[in-house]
Amino acid sequence: MKLSFPPVITLACLGMQFILYMMLPLEVNLSLLLGLILLIGSIALIVMAFKELQNYQTTYIPDGEPEKLVKTGPFKLTRNPIYLGMFGILIASSFLMQSISAMLIPILFLSIIENTWIPHEEEKLKEKFPDEWEEYISSTKRWLW
Repeated sequence: MKLSFPPVITLACLGMQFILYMMLPLEVNLSLLLGLILLIGSIALIVMAFKELQNYQTTYIPDGEPEKLVKTGPFKLTRNPIYLGMFGILIASSFLMQSISAMLIPILFLSIIENTWIPHEEEKLKEKFPDEWEEYISSTKRWLW
């Protein structure tokens, strides 16, 4: 058996983790750490999206009238960076609460937004920017998935 065989590497790394933990435990509540990282990242995503909309001088109001179809910045990765950031904040708060039941709320949020606001906004963009819109949706996912 090769030493570079992935299961062997995994077992060796697991052994190193255990040894390192015994020698230098440095314990931290990972759910709190992940929650803070996700919270900061989600807020940053929302701020970047707002700045990008501001750069193009178009509305950030969900029911507002768009002046331009923004396809740069965070809008290059996802068609809904602000909603994705809001979803991330809700997941982050679940981590910070250390509550599995609180994880149901981000799923509820996603379901509501996915079935109400997003279709409404996408229809408006499709009507106002028909050619650009088709190109945009073919190259950019609604979420990250």
